[in-house]
Amino acid sequence: MAKLVTKITLGADVSKDKVDICNWETQEIVSLSNEAAEIRRWLKALHGPVQIAVESTSDYHLELVEQAQALGHAVYLVNGYQLSHYRESVNVRNKTDPKDAWLLARYLAHEGSLLRLHPPQCRKAQELWNLLKRRAKVVGVRKEMQQSLANVSVSTKAFFTSLKQLLQYIDRRIKTLIRELGWWADYERCRSIPGIGLLNAAALVTAYHRGAFASANAFVAFIGFDVRLRESGKYKGKRKLTKRGEAELRRLLYCAAKPAQSYPPFDRYLAKQLENGLSKIAAKVCLARKLARIAFTLLDKQQSFKKVEIAA
Repeated sequence: MAKLVTKITLGADVSKDKVDICNWETQEIVSLSNEAAEIRRWLKALHGPVQIAVESTSDYHLELVEQAQALGHAVYLVNGYQLSHYRESVNVRNKTDPKDAWLLARYLAHEGSLLRLHPPQCRKAQELWNLLKRRAKVVGVRKEMQQSLANVSVSTKAFFTSLKQLLQYIDRRIKTLIRELGWWADYERCRSIPGIGLLNAAALVTAYHRGAFASANAFVAFIGFDVRLRESGKYKGKRKLTKRGEAELRRLLYCAAKPAQSYPPFDRYLAKQLENGLSKIAAKVCLARKLARIAFTLLDKQQSFKKVEIAA
């Protein structure tokens, strides 16, 4: 009679210097230094099929994730915000690195059937995603410094010139990575949509290639533009965005809604949302969501956007 093989369920809390890992079956917790050689040694010592839940933390988790995937292990990335709510729901009072590793292992053991595998990502795709987020940080710093130094009588020209040069370098690097990844045709398809510029298109293409999406609805949910319902009996709660995806991508799409509304069909769509009683912000969010749906359709069908000629 064949012996039943049980998957080894692990939870890994990763920080800059170390990795705490909990084995759900044995409840054993080990601590490793976050270095390639030690992670490789430990992973190769595992015998049997392995599934591991890792909290997404900047880029500290990448070494563990890439090595585990290279060995054929199933990896699940868990959103930190989602994990914090799970901690409260199971009444875990303490938050330490070993406890977080235990919580991740428990989450995978109990909720694993509802999770999606994290697809392997190449280094260039990861660099592109990180550049988009870090560019947003630089822009944010520039805005804060402009406001802070507005009434200060010191020369800031050199400082802001250096920031401008940094942003130009990042933009060039983004375009280079898109070409090297072979995504330029997809990038141009997104650029063909009214309102979508360099950064919007780069973010949409990067998001599209981060996973396999069954539909435009799945893509919208990945971004965090899907709506959460709160209803019970006669109670009808306010509908809100889940905001479970990458915040920078939502911000870029919302920014794209402003120039997009100058295109007549989009302008009419925005006006219709306002007529339905939505606020200006909510209406623009609806338009941003429509832009995401259009982008997914174009990328999925390998087509470019065709503008409709509007009679004067």
